[in-house]
Amino acid sequence: MRILAADDDLVSRLAMEDVLRQCGSPEIVLAEDGPSAWQQLSGDAFFDLICLDVRMPPPDGLELVARLRAAPALKRVPAMLITSTADRNTVLSATRSDLQGFIVKPVGAETTGRIQRVLAQLDASILEPVEAAVARLRVDVERHARYVGAFRQQIQTLLGLAQELASTGAGAHARAAFMQKADACRTAALTLGSPRLEQLISDALALLAADKPGADRAMGQAAYWLERVATARP
Repeated sequence: MRILAADDDLVSRLAMEDVLRQCGSPEIVLAEDGPSAWQQLSGDAFFDLICLDVRMPPPDGLELVARLRAAPALKRVPAMLITSTADRNTVLSATRSDLQGFIVKPVGAETTGRIQRVLAQLDASILEPVEAAVARLRVDVERHARYVGAFRQQIQTLLGLAQELASTGAGAHARAAFMQKADACRTAALTLGSPRLEQLISDALALLAADKPGADRAMGQAAYWLERVATARP
């Protein structure tokens, strides 16, 4: 699990790091301000969650979330605000920003529990828990594991096609192959209770159809999330 935490105050940043380290030993990437956080988000790394302070040198936390939600290939990345700024305008802005949480500093023991619950809910929307999936699909655990294995292969194939299109240009045959396989993969995502991955596949399709960059980034995020969750299961 990889979490990005951004806060321009060193003590608050260290406290946030300590809280996050209790959430299952994630890899934590620290950013000292908004520009540093955006640089990380615009790079090659994929994240499971972003924790942001509000008051930072611009772009501040709310501005960063707005940038995320406006970026077609990044808009699905979950974000939380962990801040001492809790005035009415900030809270109203936060409620309109599609956030996974709003935590008021100072952070403490209860903060870890809240973040862990968010992460558990996010993982369940990446891949439905096995017990629920086998009951819904009326298959045994072994059969479900075969479904998940096939789905992982589909995602990796789509990622390879998207990377090929990004590096060589969108030839008609390659575009058609991606779109056909993406439609089948969306169905597989819904079958396996993976709404977040279905959304990312749909984003990649929309970007490719509009001749916009980012389909490879969206599929890379999908592959990262699925591999992390699937390999963590027994």
